[in-house]
Parts: sequence; structure tokens; C-alpha cells
Amino acid sequence: SDWPLIEQAIRGALQELTEFRKKEGESAQADLECSNQVIRQQLEVVKEKAPRVVTSYRDRLHQRLTDLLKDQDVELDPESLIREVSMFADRCDINEEISRLTCHLEQFDSIISAKTSQGKKLEFLVQEMFREINTIGSKANDVEISHAVIEMKLAVEKIRENVQNVE
Repeated sequence: SDWPLIEQAIRGALQELTEFRKKEGESAQADLECSNQVIRQQLEVVKEKAPRVVTSYRDRLHQRLTDLLKDQDVELDPESLIREVSMFADRCDINEEISRLTCHLEQFDSIISAKTSQGKKLEFLVQEMFREINTIGSKANDVEISHAVIEMKLAVEKIRENVQNVE
């Protein structure tokens, strides 16, 4: 009977497939970790720049109003300026999004370092990460933060592509 030869060929093919999938998984994990690190680095840039957004806005608004009012013989009302800056600060506050994105990144780390298959969970987490990054981008009124957001979006897109191949 040819069965022993067939069985040996099947076992060999399965062994090769297992090795290939293991190497592919390790490569995907390394790519995911690299993209995750890019997001973390850019998030640090955002954290560093975020407090300056309101201060910069206040200074620009004050200068603009001073320039507009200097020829009008009208004095700038400090309380109105404070109220306007306060409303702007509320609109552009990204601390909550930064906090949630940080939590998502930690959860992402624990999922990709686990030895169990969690592709669907990763897909959901990637959606949440993208949502937080998008919100940061739309709220933060700063060029450097916008550049960091673009880099984070590119990294999330790479993660999304890799996660499509995770079971």
C-alpha cells in the first residue's frame, strides 16, 4: 500500500505549513509592534504640544484684537478675551482622547503578546484607535499636532492591513 508514503508526505507538508505560519505570525507581530511604537511616539508629540494650543490661541487672538481695536479707540475687555479663550479651550481639549488612545495602545500590546488568536478583538480595537486619532486631529488646532495625527493615521492603517491577516 502507498499509504505510508502518502502519510509521510502529508505530515511533512503540514509541518512546513505550521513553520511557515509561525514565521509569518512572528513577522506580523513585529510589524504590529513597530506600528504601535510609531503611534506611541507621535502621541508623545501630541501630549507635549497640546497644552500650548490654548496659550498660542490666546496670544494670537489678543494680538489680532489689539491690532483691530487700536485705530478704533476701543479698549479690549479682558473678561471677553478670557471667555473666548475658555470656550476655545473646551472645544480643543484632547486630554480625554489622549487617555483613551493610551488605554487602547496598552490593550493592543497585551493582545498581540498573547498566544491566543484574537483577530476580531484587534479589528475592533483598531477602529477605536482610529476614532480617537481622528478626534484629536479635528479638535487640535495646531500644525505640529496635525503632522503627528497624520503619522498616527498611517501607522493605524498599516496595523489595519496586518490585522486583516490575523485569525
